[in-house]
Amino acid sequence: RRVLERIIEAEAGGQGLRGKILVGNVVMNRVRQSAYPDTVKGVVYARLGSCYQFSPVGDGRIDTVRVTKETKRAVEKVLKGVDYSRGAQYFMCRRTASAKNRRWFDRHLDRLFTYGGHEFFRK
Repeated sequence: RRVLERIIEAEAGGQGLRGKILVGNVVMNRVRQSAYPDTVKGVVYARLGSCYQFSPVGDGRIDTVRVTKETKRAVEKVLKGVDYSRGAQYFMCRRTASAKNRRWFDRHLDRLFTYGGHEFFRK
């Protein structure tokens, strides 16, 4: 629960409740799929080669965020089954993603929708 709170705050701290729930949904969608680790901590701290799957892990933001009450509410809702994700396994913020990352998302994944500052995808 603590890892889920911290990754949601780091990734979607500036967004509202729905945006935070969506980030939590992506983490939980991965936990439920055999291609990914089967724990929240395993998913959040997973690497592909030397690259972390979630940028706040790679740059250390996950360890410096202050989790808000709204983020705790989002985690409660995610853990109770609230899901707006349409099966999304990935998200990115196009505005801050590197050109290389944007190309990878666009070439390898199916874009589902945009919400707030994030675009959501699945394989």
